[in-house]
Parts: sequence; C-alpha cells; structure tokens
Amino acid sequence: MQYFEIGVWTVLGLIAGSFVNVCLDRLPLQFADEEQRSSLLASAELSAFLKKHLRERTLSLAIPARSFCFSCGHQLNWFENIPVLSYLLSRGHCRKCNAAIGAGTILTETVHALVYSGCGWFLNGWIWPLTFSINFSFLWILGHCWSFKRTRKMLFFAGAVLLILNLGVYYY
Repeated sequence: MQYFEIGVWTVLGLIAGSFVNVCLDRLPLQFADEEQRSSLLASAELSAFLKKHLRERTLSLAIPARSFCFSCGHQLNWFENIPVLSYLLSRGHCRKCNAAIGAGTILTETVHALVYSGCGWFLNGWIWPLTFSINFSFLWILGHCWSFKRTRKMLFFAGAVLLILNLGVYYY
C-alpha cells in the first residue's frame, strides 16, 4: 500500500508541476506593468499570438483555458498535456510549429514529482505532506517571479493567505 501512496504523490507532483509551469509562463505577462508591456510588444522574440493577448489584456491563468504553444498559439490536445511524458514524446518541440519548448518545463515537473513523492514518503498522513508540497510549489513560483515587481506584490498577498492557512493547520 505504501508504494501506491508514493505513486499517488508522484502523480500529484507531476500535475502540480504542470500547473506551476503555467503560472511561471503566464503570471509575469498577466501582471506586467505598462513599461514591461510596451517593451514586450516591441520585442521581436514574442509571437504575434502572445502580442495579441497582451494588447487585449486577455492572458491570465484561466484564459485561455487550455495550454498553448507560446510561439504559434497551437492549443494543446489532451495527449500533448501529460506531464513529462508529452515533453519526451515530442522531443521538447511543438508538434505544429516545431518551436523548442525549453528544458525548464521538464525540470519543473520532475522536481515537483520528486519533492511531492519525498514528502509523501517521509511525512506521515496527508495534511503535512500536502502542506509542505503546496508551500514548495508556491515558493518555486515566487522565486521565479521575484524580478517582476507587480507579480511579486500579488504573490506576497497570496503568500500571506497561505501563511494564515498553514498556521491554522499547525494549530489545529
């Protein structure tokens, strides 16, 4: 039974890592200030698809609802959205435009799978492993978005709420 639980924690870590990747990609663009937004719109590196979302201010964690290629805008099918496996099968490239996805994607998902499974292995129950794992994911996002001032403010607010919830779990 212990191996089943470790497997569940690993899958949960892969899913959380995939969501963290979405946060790392979208939050800095969503909360970009006017100066950052105008420099991004003038950049030749940003795709026309992303520039359209930046101009219209329609990019958020929820919109578009499904993951997409940042180069061509191709909306990923369900089988292209399986953490780590899809990256390996596509060899780290978009199926439509062949643009490189980046090794940070697989790194984030793998590290989350390892941390979540380690928490499930070493910590008893489900409250402490889940609390520690969620905090790890939040700190991963905060560490990546540290240089984005507006994003950092929003994450500090979310962190205060998370801290209050953690204290509630601890004192409960």
